[in-house]
Amino acid sequence: MTDKRFIMFSLLVVLTGCASNQGLYEWGQYQETLFVVYHEPELKEEALKGYLEFVETGGTPQHPIAPGLYAEAGTFMLEQGEVDSAIKYYKMEYEAWPESQPMLGMLIENLEARK
Repeated sequence: MTDKRFIMFSLLVVLTGCASNQGLYEWGQYQETLFVVYHEPELKEEALKGYLEFVETGGTPQHPIAPGLYAEAGTFMLEQGEVDSAIKYYKMEYEAWPESQPMLGMLIENLEARK
């Protein structure tokens, strides 16, 4: 009987750990947007519009925009030839996630030099 209680307690601890990690970052419709962008080109414009709106307004101090999402928005804009918008989103990533600063700093500098 003690073994059953230990197993139940262990399972409860594991499930609690998994549940507490949910919602660390705000992802919005990131996976759905990527699917549409790469597999349903006729819906790409609308999906990107929604994604950019999310990146502009989503996230809270408790649940910030996930790492890389600003940079992804910048890359989407760069692919469309909108360099100024790309730089804007790259700078947002640069400011939000200090770990990205070495790479994004060089990218921003190169893009600004090309303008």
